[in-house]
Amino acid sequence: MKMFNRKILSLVLSAILFLSLAVAFTPVQAADGQSANIGKAAQQPSGEIVIKFKEETGLPYQDGAEKALKASRNAAHANLLADLNGLELNRLFSSLNAKTQLSSNSQTSVFHQYFTAAVPKGTDVKALLAKLNKSPLVEAAYEAPANISDPTLPYAPNSTPVQPDDDPLYPNQTYGQAAPLGIDAPYAWQFEGGDGKGISYVDVEQGWALNHEDLAAHNILALPGILMPTSASHGTAVLGVISAVDNAIGHVGLANKAKPIINSWRRLDGTSNIAEAILTSVPALNKGDVILIEVQSTSSTSNGAYVPMEVFPAEFDAIRYATDQGIVVVEAGANGSVNLDTYQDWNGKYILNKNSADFKDSGAILVGAGSADVPHERLYFSSYGNRIDSFGFGHSVHTLSATDLSSTTGYTTSFSGTSSASPIVTAAVISLQGIAKAKYGVTFSPHEVRELLRNPAYNTASANPAADQIGHLPNLKNIIDNMPAPSALSDTEAPSAPVQLAAANVTASSVDLTWSSSTDNVGVTGYDIYQDGVKVAVTPNTSYTVTGLTASTTYSFTVKARDAAGHVSSASAALAVTTTAPPLQGQTFVVTVPANTPLNADIYMYVHGLNNSWSVNDSAYKLTKNTNGTYSITLNVPIGTTFHFNLSRGTWGSMETSSGGGYVGPRAHTVTSSTQLTQVSVARWGDL
Repeated sequence: MKMFNRKILSLVLSAILFLSLAVAFTPVQAADGQSANIGKAAQQPSGEIVIKFKEETGLPYQDGAEKALKASRNAAHANLLADLNGLELNRLFSSLNAKTQLSSNSQTSVFHQYFTAAVPKGTDVKALLAKLNKSPLVEAAYEAPANISDPTLPYAPNSTPVQPDDDPLYPNQTYGQAAPLGIDAPYAWQFEGGDGKGISYVDVEQGWALNHEDLAAHNILALPGILMPTSASHGTAVLGVISAVDNAIGHVGLANKAKPIINSWRRLDGTSNIAEAILTSVPALNKGDVILIEVQSTSSTSNGAYVPMEVFPAEFDAIRYATDQGIVVVEAGANGSVNLDTYQDWNGKYILNKNSADFKDSGAILVGAGSADVPHERLYFSSYGNRIDSFGFGHSVHTLSATDLSSTTGYTTSFSGTSSASPIVTAAVISLQGIAKAKYGVTFSPHEVRELLRNPAYNTASANPAADQIGHLPNLKNIIDNMPAPSALSDTEAPSAPVQLAAANVTASSVDLTWSSSTDNVGVTGYDIYQDGVKVAVTPNTSYTVTGLTASTTYSFTVKARDAAGHVSSASAALAVTTTAPPLQGQTFVVTVPANTPLNADIYMYVHGLNNSWSVNDSAYKLTKNTNGTYSITLNVPIGTTFHFNLSRGTWGSMETSSGGGYVGPRAHTVTSSTQLTQVSVARWGDL
């Protein structure tokens, strides 16, 4: 009898285990009917770089685009192909092809300029990038974000599930309470839309437990992507802060009536692509909705510290595209303890310092982390600087938790980092947009929302604003009590066109542009710079330095003004600018010749890639005989140029050969510095 009972028990336990595994790997239905895959992502290549080509490169937007370079007879294409050294070019944005149009009223061709290339092990990546960045056809080449993580600090998941029936957890959510402690969400809840009703948001990260008891009622939409079990606790905690259902179980989300959507940056092909996750979130949203970027990464210039994703050009362009469509983007400022005012990108530019001419504004709201008690101090790990717009609690945040993708319960008391700060700020944004939409029928522009959060008169300052540099904690009561109508309601006029567009400090690769301020009935918020009809930059200033230009090339520049309501002026008068010729660099070649070379021999270099065109007796490429019997020549060539050459005694029959009389292939030479000395030895002449 005991043996029989054990057998039954064994069968029952086996059945339970089988059902548990079946639940754990049930696919989540995606927006287009595909499944949002759950499980292990494909292995990443040993190294990956991103290349943004200039538009004039003319590459088709398709995988294997390097084949077009091979088929081309263009010398610049040949040099670029040599620089790539066998790398395969694939689309960074695999959801796009050459004909894809994301929006009829925006410039989207910039995304067709981005390609990725897997770099073989053993490659000197820095040298490769240095070479590519000197190519006249490359706008930017950089290492793909690799050390990507959720911007949180470690915390232990709650190992004993909370019993929500007799222990409502909302009182623990101090981040939602009245200012100066929290953001005062209950005050916003009093008003139609203050609970997020009518607003959607997309959370960009890589794992969530969508069947959690405090989330399941939302029937959360999953855009196509792979959901990672190891990140379920993080994503579930983020959703809990904003969207925990008001159901007498556990917590209450600060904007619990908003519609949550998830989009994993782990794409269906197994690659990590935050830029594409941002880009593919836009079609799922309407103007006034929100994207939350819960990702951070190190960069090649951050010395191993985490920085915001917008430091990478592809992510910046994707964020800027979203904000240009009227979608508010909230971005974790990262946990690298980095002073963003002094951060420099790989071109030495201070792109995150609003007081620098290098500043690039993505339009996103950047979030820092402050302490959970009053006065709120900047936490040691938080990024800081004038680019940080707002802060939330960076520790001790009570919210939902999960052990894996199939978790249906679980709570934590210690969600932390800019990960926990960002959904608090996001909830404030959603509440303001919901109230505006309910009252006025329109929402605030991304610029207007950011300014409401940055206003020191409305919001809660940190303990020492000058030293903390993490912006303000939102105070919804103060903002709502003083909230103006969205400019879209009253601002029906576009700004005047910029005038007096002028150029200065023209070089071979850059130009400084200046213009006079435009006027608007409400206010100008920024200027769009166009190069040959394509928008290349956005700035709040009346000056901008355009870089990445090609030497000895004429460009046409125009500028348009925009206001907070999204109105764009007509273009300024076009300004033609011709870049200067590149500075020439002396390249000296010293040639050792065979002993049987005639004493009075004339030695010539014949070249492909300069203006010699393989002439074997061009007097401009005749070498000078030195007293020690060697021959030499100095060529003045622009830096970054690659050319190929061989040597002859003035005829095709007297070309250099190998010691055995065999063919000697063209030697490649790349100009990398102002003065280079290259030693060359001729083994044998073809006629001797």
